[in-house]
Amino acid sequence: MVSVAYSSVSTATAAVGAATLVITIALKKKKERYNRRGNFPSSSPWYLPSLDLMFAIRAGSLDKFFTNRAKALKSDTFYMKFPGINESLVVTNPRDQAEVMRKEGKLNFVVDMPDTLDDTHGPGSLQALHGTKHNFFRKIFASILHPSALESFAPFLHEAFKNMWKQIEEECSNNNTSDTVVIQDAICKAQFFLMAKILYGMTPENTSMEVMLQLRQDFEAQLEGHFSPRGSAKFIKAKEGSERIHKILADKFDSVLKERRALYQQQDSGDEEKKDDSKNDGSSSGRNIGNAMDVVADALLKEGVDTDEKVLSETIDNLDLLLEASHGTTMTVTTNTLYYLNLPENKDKLDKLRTEMKGLGIEPTYTQMKNNMSYADAVIKESMRICPIIVSIAYKSDEEMSFSFKGQKLQAPISITLAFGQNFTDERFFPQPDSFIPERWLSDSDLYVSDEAQKAFMPFGAGRHLCLGFKLADLVLKSALYCFASDEKRVIEFDHSNVAKKAGIFPSYSISDGFPGRVSRATCS
Repeated sequence: MVSVAYSSVSTATAAVGAATLVITIALKKKKERYNRRGNFPSSSPWYLPSLDLMFAIRAGSLDKFFTNRAKALKSDTFYMKFPGINESLVVTNPRDQAEVMRKEGKLNFVVDMPDTLDDTHGPGSLQALHGTKHNFFRKIFASILHPSALESFAPFLHEAFKNMWKQIEEECSNNNTSDTVVIQDAICKAQFFLMAKILYGMTPENTSMEVMLQLRQDFEAQLEGHFSPRGSAKFIKAKEGSERIHKILADKFDSVLKERRALYQQQDSGDEEKKDDSKNDGSSSGRNIGNAMDVVADALLKEGVDTDEKVLSETIDNLDLLLEASHGTTMTVTTNTLYYLNLPENKDKLDKLRTEMKGLGIEPTYTQMKNNMSYADAVIKESMRICPIIVSIAYKSDEEMSFSFKGQKLQAPISITLAFGQNFTDERFFPQPDSFIPERWLSDSDLYVSDEAQKAFMPFGAGRHLCLGFKLADLVLKSALYCFASDEKRVIEFDHSNVAKKAGIFPSYSISDGFPGRVSRATCS
């Protein structure tokens, strides 16, 4: 009996000791966490990261996940943790997001992306850079976005989109009345060849169709594989496609550099001031630019880094990123915008857009589109609000430093997610959030949104890591809308009961099945 009692006491003592150890470890972790992470709540316990994934799946979309968790935690700032991804501090309030971005320079933010994106985009993309190197490449690629460069791109855009709509209409008229065209696929095809010409100077006349089609196929695989698990079939396909894209772009850029270098050497060495002026205005010695590779090559030559292998490798990474920023995003936004414009309840919006397009005349210049398309601007913004490409953006700092946020002391390294998509459908910011109302973006309208709502709207990101190609993307979107709406009778007919907005990962929202429809100037028959 004594031995049994002794055994029971030993067991109880061991259990108490184990429990004490667990509690001590938990308290230590809590203290360490508070010292580094402040007193913001966590969406799920640190030892159960899969709970957040379950919450997100149950919500159906990431923006709804943010809304649900903020409500459940009774806090507009909280930590989330998905399997395989850094724990991140989620900030949902626009004022708090502005406070975060004011610390961007001090914390040396980079975009916090899955590691798989380094293998597809490349580690030298602007999203992964900060400080001096980030500023350098921003300067190099800014030359592409100079007004003179954008002006030279405009005619190519008009030609491509006019031909695209003509071809779709012909396909509609030649097919059965029950046949449809997948609008996004048509836009993707036309726009890809257009952007290959504008960005890389690649056309069927100077590049084999085999290479062009391989580039397009690899680009689409790259988009699909960005967020796929490492080792999955989609990721492997994306990785292989990315390697081929980088090889094609590197070979092309090498030939462009040789050509531009030879032209530089032919210039009068005593005419440096004239040469500098031509580079500063993006005009490449007064000629029409026509493609971005020439502009980037000239910028590297001007900086004297045209033989630096590291710089050249990172330039290729960003030329790849630029295609995604100016093409991958815009083909989806264009499709979404056309869907909303062609809904029966939005006929008056399309009519207003047509009136504005009529005032621009034939083939408007970049300057005209920039200054005289206020309603088109509003239409694009409203489309990106109601059907956003992204609903959040995560930044991370790898610096070892402390900083204050919302009155609390935090410690970097840290990841911070600016969650804004849920604000796009918040009635406090956007009354009638489910309605397509471009007028809310017009400053002379009674429906004009508040300053706080405008701060909540950041479809291209924010701060120093604002989307690399947003100015070019804006030009592409306006050109596509102009070429569609400048014809007063052009319409897209589709099954309103089956075609609708759908949630995803990237893009966060799009139109189901790529928007199947029939295009004509009146009605397809």
